[in-house]
Amino acid sequence: MDREDVRPGRGADAVGGWLQRCLLVLVAFLPMAGHAADYTTGPLPGWVVPVAPGKADGAKLGQGSDGVAFLLTDTQILADRHDRERYHRVVSEALDAHGVEAIANIQIPFDPSYQKLVLHSLDVIRHGRVISQLHTAKMRVIQREAGLEERIYDGTRTLAIFLDDVRPGDVVDYSYVMSGRNPVFGGRDFGTYELQFGLPVARVHARLLVPVGASLKLASRHTAMKPRVTVHDGLRDYTWDVVDPPVLTVEAGAPAWYSPFAQVSWSQFDDWGQVVDWALPLYRTPDTLDAALQAQVDRIARTESTPAGRMLAALRLVQGEVRYLGVEIGPNSHAPNPPTQVYARRFGDCKDKTLLTVTLLRHLGIDAWPALVNTDLQRGVADQLPSPGVFDHVLVLARVDGKDWWIDPTRNTQMADLAHLSQDHFDLALVVAPGGRALTAMKRAAPDASRRELHATYDASHGFDTPVRFTMKTVASGDVGEALRNAFASNSLAELQKNFLNFYAGYYPHIGEAGALAMRDDPTANRVTVDENYMIHAMSAPADDGRGRVALLHFPELARAMNAPDTPIRTAPLQVSYPLDLSQQTEVLLPNAWPVKTMTTRVDDPAFRFERSIRRDGLRLLITDHFQSLTDEVPAAQMPRYLDDLARARKVLAFRFWWNPALQPGAARGSWIDHMNWLMALLAVGMAAGWAWLAARVYRYDPEPAPAGDRRLAGFAGWLVVLGLVLGFRLVMATAALWHMGGALAIERWTALTTFGAPTYNALWAPLLLFELAGNLGGWVFTLLVLALFLKRRSSFPRVAMLVLVSGVLLQCVDLALSAQMPTLKATEKDIATIVRAVIGVSLWSAYLIRSQRVKATFVVRHRTVEPPELPDMADPAVAG
Repeated sequence: MDREDVRPGRGADAVGGWLQRCLLVLVAFLPMAGHAADYTTGPLPGWVVPVAPGKADGAKLGQGSDGVAFLLTDTQILADRHDRERYHRVVSEALDAHGVEAIANIQIPFDPSYQKLVLHSLDVIRHGRVISQLHTAKMRVIQREAGLEERIYDGTRTLAIFLDDVRPGDVVDYSYVMSGRNPVFGGRDFGTYELQFGLPVARVHARLLVPVGASLKLASRHTAMKPRVTVHDGLRDYTWDVVDPPVLTVEAGAPAWYSPFAQVSWSQFDDWGQVVDWALPLYRTPDTLDAALQAQVDRIARTESTPAGRMLAALRLVQGEVRYLGVEIGPNSHAPNPPTQVYARRFGDCKDKTLLTVTLLRHLGIDAWPALVNTDLQRGVADQLPSPGVFDHVLVLARVDGKDWWIDPTRNTQMADLAHLSQDHFDLALVVAPGGRALTAMKRAAPDASRRELHATYDASHGFDTPVRFTMKTVASGDVGEALRNAFASNSLAELQKNFLNFYAGYYPHIGEAGALAMRDDPTANRVTVDENYMIHAMSAPADDGRGRVALLHFPELARAMNAPDTPIRTAPLQVSYPLDLSQQTEVLLPNAWPVKTMTTRVDDPAFRFERSIRRDGLRLLITDHFQSLTDEVPAAQMPRYLDDLARARKVLAFRFWWNPALQPGAARGSWIDHMNWLMALLAVGMAAGWAWLAARVYRYDPEPAPAGDRRLAGFAGWLVVLGLVLGFRLVMATAALWHMGGALAIERWTALTTFGAPTYNALWAPLLLFELAGNLGGWVFTLLVLALFLKRRSSFPRVAMLVLVSGVLLQCVDLALSAQMPTLKATEKDIATIVRAVIGVSLWSAYLIRSQRVKATFVVRHRTVEPPELPDMADPAVAG
């Protein structure tokens, strides 16, 4: 069993007993005696217009023909005031042996409680020769209840026809008329003609005849075709004739409410108000109750003092004491049975249970109404013409303390309090209330209406190469909590434990049970907690490149929530699970202080949001994930964006541990010489020598001192003292940076960061670390140079100091830009603030060095002392003369 396949069924309690189901199905397929009374044969009615089949388009047969070429589908309906007759003809050709199987076995369902079936033709056409099998084919009427597994018995019978001697290339042509109208609809008609299909059809013919004075609404979808309309014999005749309609394929995963096929609909209900008026008499609640039902009303009124408590008590009574079983023969397809009868026999379908619940609530003083919905079409109901046939389910709208509640009596018994009660959400409903004239929007579920919180723990404290204990705690609430509760109620604990184990074995093949599966239920809060215990006996494996070993962490529930569709290139929208709120905290007990960078990643898409945070707390790795769906469909035009965001989220989801056993703490350590990264050490020495050579050249730089104003300002005082302290602090920080780089360039760390396949590997690590090594070495050497020039009061100090300060800021900016290219080193606000402070500081000190009179008076010492020219001897006669 798939762990996700535990959503609550719409219609009822779990079906009890496989033996009972098998017996019911066996009985359903037994041939019915007296089949001649169930159908007859006869000539074509005079009102039917014969239509010639089309010709198969060979170019289109490859578009899903499945071995059959459909030449004609013809449906003609005569809906007069007294009866309804539906003529249907199908002409198809078998292209191969597979097609023979498809067309040689014909099934025609009908409801004998109000319908009569008349066969008119049953021909096999071979090389233009018509072979009639109307009286020779094997025919059986079987009680084949399509809804039996859902405990719905509608009395439908099926005429099964088995043709003899059908060969590839043969054409099968059959037609029949089904007459009769379900009396529950009060003589009104409605229906839909499909004019386009997902497989090739050579010709589609549809015809509707109604009395001239009859009210009729017509609507077309995805077609501009107008019917040909004629009037004859007191009837309006509408005809649609489509030759070789385009084949239309809808990709898998499209919502049920999405239907791009060309179709026309008709209805004799003018608006939704007429549908409400039709349903009101069917759902009329009795003014008085029998003794048994009245006793329940009195009990609830006596024990529950609040409207909320009374609503919940009535709902639980119907959910718990009236089992789901639908006997929907004839009018009962849409008409509920009396509440007293339903409660007395203790079974009923959605209509019966809804009317019983509404009756109880109204007698308890609570406003309540039936609400018709379509569980598949949902909001697609708005695109349909008004008619009772639009709906396939009914539930209850109850109003308690001014708030509406959409409650479903066919659910399993809900013991939650009102704050945690799960409600149905089908977008639109038609509330059967006096004066109702429009569809009502149902309250949309919140994104967290179905919430699962997972806590996974992997105990790898002894290493991933030893057995790892794996525990999973699941807390499910809301709809998913009910679903999980139902799964435990309808399956044995041993069966569930086996299914859960096999589920995880798909990710960890060497997993085994390490404890019993346990379930704790809090029905009031609608919360179910499940504890699972396993042992993964071989979690690690050799790395693909043969360098070290890897252990993978899997996140199957999250991966399934973010699974990409099988058909990514599509024209149809994609239906996605909604509401869905999934959180998982994964805790890994590590064998040593594993190098893990704290990070948070978020992916925001209009259809979902996903966030992951990773941090290490000592020897505990903590990964926190949260996925939440935000809508129930993704439009086709938005698929590229949706797929890109899904890919980004799934990429973040992957997590693996990589290590080299020789470098682990438990391995033989050796001396410091064995663990020295000699290549980096030699490279650092070479870089330091290069910077020292350049610093020596700069040291000999000997510019003229700036003209000094007041010589009395010369000396270290004022802001020059502060500048000296800054330079000293800068030297200390440069030394600390080099010390930190030494740890990053140690052989173990360097290998983990720069070895392809390691979890911390990135192609940019090596150039980034080398750039930082060169920058830190240069910063240390030139800071030492500037400090020496400062203490010697060299005339070159102001210019060299400004150059070094500006270069330091530029190096910081380049380093930040390179780091930003790596997903795990994204710039933070703190990094940006550091750069801004550095720019401001360098600007201020540069301005001071340029404008300060003390600087000009102090830094006047030259590298080489320039001797002043000798003065002439004034006693020299030549000079004196």
